[in-house]
Amino acid sequence: MNKKRTYELTVISFLSTSGKEGKKDIEDLLAIIEKIGKIEKKESWGLKKLAYPIQKKNRAYYFWIIFQAEAKKITQLDNFLKLNENIIRHLLVNTSD
Repeated sequence: MNKKRTYELTVISFLSTSGKEGKKDIEDLLAIIEKIGKIEKKESWGLKKLAYPIQKKNRAYYFWIIFQAEAKKITQLDNFLKLNENIIRHLLVNTSD
């Protein structure tokens, strides 16, 4: 029996959701999460200053998502996050007890 776990995902991207490409990336990300589990909460934190420059840029867009999914299906999401060139950093944390 596979138990669903709660995950918290923070994504940093140079693309805004108001732009065509940025909106598509976030929609693709949300579609993958919906495919493997259930989204509980999502927020766009907007444009924030980075702690240090990444690719010679000092600001990026932050997105935060809480969702439930089975642990064995997280690999699919992790692969998408690693292969998407517009997502510069991500942090995926299991917040289940």
